Formats: sequence, C-alpha cells, structure tokens
Amino acid sequence: MTAVGAVEILTIGVVAGLAAVERKGFLQAMLSRPVALAPITGLALGDVEAGLLLGPPLELLWLGAVNLGAALPQHEALGAAAVTGGAVLAGRALGTGVTPAVAVLAVALLSALALLGRGTDRLIEDWNVRLAARAEALVERDAPRAAVRANLYGLAFPFGVSFVLAPIGAIAAGLAVPALLRHAPWAGTPLAFSWAALGGFAAAAGGYAFRSRRGLGLLASGTALAVLAGRLAGVWG
Repeated sequence: MTAVGAVEILTIGVVAGLAAVERKGFLQAMLSRPVALAPITGLALGDVEAGLLLGPPLELLWLGAVNLGAALPQHEALGAAAVTGGAVLAGRALGTGVTPAVAVLAVALLSALALLGRGTDRLIEDWNVRLAARAEALVERDAPRAAVRANLYGLAFPFGVSFVLAPIGAIAAGLAVPALLRHAPWAGTPLAFSWAALGGFAAAAGGYAFRSRRGLGLLASGTALAVLAGRLAGVWG
C-alpha cells in the first residue's frame, strides 16, 4: 500500500468513526446522515464531487434509518462512508474518477455494511448498558472522573467499529470495482443505466419512509423541481 493509499484509508476510518459517534452518542447535528456525510467523506478524500453524486440517493435509500429511542435501524453512516470511500478509491484506480458505473457498483458491493452495522449496534447497546450501570456506581462512590471515563469508553466502541469496518469495505470496493470494469469494459453503459434505476429505487424507498400523504407530496414536488432545475441548467436533456 502506498503512503497516499494509507492516508486515504486512515481518513475513511476517522470520518466513519466520528460519524458513528455523532450519530447517537454526541452532538447529533445530522452530520452522519448520508446527504451530509457522503460529501464530507468525499471532501476529506479530495473528491467532493463523488460525495455530492452519492449523497442524495444514499440519503433516500436510508431515509427511514432514523435513531429514535431504542430503535436499531440500518447503520446509514457506516454505509455512506464506506460506499463513498470505496467509490473514490475505485475511481482513482481506474483513472476515471467516480462515474455512474463506479458509483452503482460501490453501492451494490457495500450497502450491506449498513445491515452489518445494525448488528454491531446491538452489541454496542449491550455494552453501553453495562457502562451506564458502572458509571452510576462510580458516582455513588464519589468517583466522578472515573464515571466520565466510563462514558468515553461508550463513545470509543462505536468509533472503533466504524473505524475498522468502513476502510475494509472501501479497500474491497477499491480493488473489486476496477477489476470488474477492466474485465468487462462493455458493462459501463448498462451500469450507467443501472445508476439511473438506483436513483428511482432510492426515491421510492424515500417516499415509503415518509408514510404520509403529505410527505409523499413533498417528495414528488421536490423531485419535479429538481428535474426542472436540471433541464433549465442544461444538465438533462
């Protein structure tokens, strides 16, 4: 692995780890949502365009993954960081940047990490229950500093899980996607159409997550405005 590659992998791990902490344990300013995290990851890797390409469909795809109370949704932050990081690595390996073909393959290969992340969240919740009990006991024994350290341990676990899993996924996509496209260069065009299909599927998933007629209306209105703005700007058609 080159020095540049090592820095990129470390960057993906740090961004994913911090997002995992922000998602539930600290701040919760929605920076861990894919629509924000994908551009942040792309920016950290020097390819903000990739993040802007991937952020909207990933947000729609995991729009229903919201941390409310004791709910354990799919780990959208882990998925978004890994997908964006893997797409950037793959695009650089190919020398093409993140094309629609690269993007759709990265999503196909790494979106399952969001499900794996949900499983790790269960372990983290169990760990945090024990830490909370320990912190209460320490406070009762007049050891507030030790109680604070117990709280920090609770933040370290989700950071560490995402710090490890996101780079592993990104490395896998960074190797597999270029190999697939070099072996089958003819697949670029159909994969580009698949990216458009993924956008439609993500929009449908986002609409379902609203579960209200008003929400569906807002989604349809926003989509129509986006298409109109794109046509006026000459992006489509």
